Amino acid sequence: MAGAGACYVDWRAEEEVRSTILEAALAHERLVEAPALPVVEVELAARGRNLFVETCAACHGAEGRGVERLGKDLVTSDFVAGCTDERLVAFLETGRPEARPTAMPAKGGRADLTSDDLAAIASFLRGLQDPRRMPSLPEYVVDATPTEAQSAAALELAGGDEELAAWIASGDKLFHSTCMACHGRGGVGVAGNGKALRDNPFVQSLDDDGLLAFIQSGRGPSDPLNTTGIQMPPKGGNPALSEDDILDIISYLRTLQPASQGALTSN
Repeated sequence: MAGAGACYVDWRAEEEVRSTILEAALAHERLVEAPALPVVEVELAARGRNLFVETCAACHGAEGRGVERLGKDLVTSDFVAGCTDERLVAFLETGRPEARPTAMPAKGGRADLTSDDLAAIASFLRGLQDPRRMPSLPEYVVDATPTEAQSAAALELAGGDEELAAWIASGDKLFHSTCMACHGRGGVGVAGNGKALRDNPFVQSLDDDGLLAFIQSGRGPSDPLNTTGIQMPPKGGNPALSEDDILDIISYLRTLQPASQGALTSN
């Protein structure tokens, strides 16, 4: 009888584990079947949307539907649906550096993001997962306004040429809001993700028109010239970037190359 009792306890424990796993795998289905929770505050959702496009879209897509060999679909993610707001923010804070094939860096690679920023992203994800909660959002506008520090650094790099400095400063701002997640602050690269762009032979091998065309089209993981197997999405994952925005980013990239390689060019 004692043996039978132990077997029953073991069976019950296994059933509870199976039930927990099954419920976790149905978290999104349960979410959309249940009565809708309150609509997310529009200002919070808009802030989260802007940060998502600038930080997360490179790996997860502008609509959150995922990018091949980069980031998973977040719209139907059972993991996201099963997280409390606090747990989701904590996850964004630490990331998943051991993830394969591509690691998720802490804060999506944006060390400057605050806890409030991450909470806004989490709120936007709630609306993505359940459209009943998503308010009508204002149109997304690319913010290319550099900081005072970026403007000052650009003016020095441009040798006092104010027009060139404006392009570099704008590119600095755009790079560090769109490209940094994969290529690191200052273009130093991210292990297991984007290559270093500082002193980069590929960047140096192309003129501005060539780089513009490359950034606009990206490079898929199956491209024979892709040496990492990691996708470079068109426009770095931010479809709102204009041609002028990308040319500004190129002006900034030129400053990361040795002066002997023609680091500074005009656009």
